[in-house]
Amino acid sequence: MIEDISRKRWFMGKGRQIRSIEKLDSIPIGGTKVSIIQVLFESGERDYYCVIEDESKIGAVLAEYFGPNFPKETLLHARPLNAEQSNSAFYSKGEFFFKLYRRLQVGEHPEAEIMKHLSQKAAQGLPKIAPDFYGDFSYTKDGETRTLGILEEHVPDAQNAWDLMVRTPNEKAQTGSQNFFADAAFELGRTTAQMHKALKDLEGTPAQAEEVPFDKLIGLLKANGKENLIARVESIRSQQVRGDNAGTHALQPQRIHGDYHLGQLLYKDGKFIVLDFEGEPTRTLEYRRRLRSPAADIAGMLRSFAYASAVRGDKEFEQVTAEAFLQGYSRESGISVAQLKEEASPYVLGKAIYEACYELEFRPDWFWIPERALKSGL
Repeated sequence: MIEDISRKRWFMGKGRQIRSIEKLDSIPIGGTKVSIIQVLFESGERDYYCVIEDESKIGAVLAEYFGPNFPKETLLHARPLNAEQSNSAFYSKGEFFFKLYRRLQVGEHPEAEIMKHLSQKAAQGLPKIAPDFYGDFSYTKDGETRTLGILEEHVPDAQNAWDLMVRTPNEKAQTGSQNFFADAAFELGRTTAQMHKALKDLEGTPAQAEEVPFDKLIGLLKANGKENLIARVESIRSQQVRGDNAGTHALQPQRIHGDYHLGQLLYKDGKFIVLDFEGEPTRTLEYRRRLRSPAADIAGMLRSFAYASAVRGDKEFEQVTAEAFLQGYSRESGISVAQLKEEASPYVLGKAIYEACYELEFRPDWFWIPERALKSGL
């Protein structure tokens, strides 16, 4: 079983030479075992993973761990969600959702931290913008704690926001043409501002200058025969698109979502529910808990509208939804749309650089979407 780790979809070390795979600990629970696995790479780096010996017994594992504070009979109904990526998920419709983190890091996990904070804020009367948080599944040894997963509310019969925004023209017509999407984007802008307001007093690691992978993109462009774009990338770099001057801005560094796009939200009854607060899973916990400008989340959503527009083949869609989103954020935050656009601009370009790297590495057929953004200068 241990040797099979490198073939799992959630294994993040693909393409790296493995020196050894070792079981560090194994905890009997729920009639099976939860194991902590160390993967040592030839580079000397180490990754740690969580493996459940018999995942068909996940309900019994959850019942034994969370049972004192959550109905055991309900937890026993856990079944897998067939959408594995960097983590695995199990749920019981309308009752609970359990996310099992595969790659583990030592320290406080940002998703558990943020969801607990948001649940407390909702209990204090602020708008509820995320599922209720029921608890975390953690492992501690030698004074080091690793979060293995979180238990939260399952929201039934909701639609993923990405699916909502890429509806076909026929479906769009049935819901009132562009007005529906403008209204939805406006509501999403309000929800985003509410999220940032709720997170404003949550502590985190110190703010730092944003890192934009210019050199990585230039290397990928050369490797993929797209040298004609290098001058454009260098021009963007010369503008110092970093968002370093946050101190003079209306949007001050604070805790944010950190990986914000349409795929991270549910839509139900005209409202949006924010999910997946873990940040980018390949980053360190310190980075993911960093204070950053909310403009980074705003930019992520603006770029997500651009992707949805490209998939739909509807040039007006991006303009309509982006403008409505900013109007909604402005209404809720009191910051003018002009100011939001100014502060988000460098982050939007930085996000497009990041997207270009990702698409060239993993989805070259999608590269044309960030390429279009780089050429236009946004």
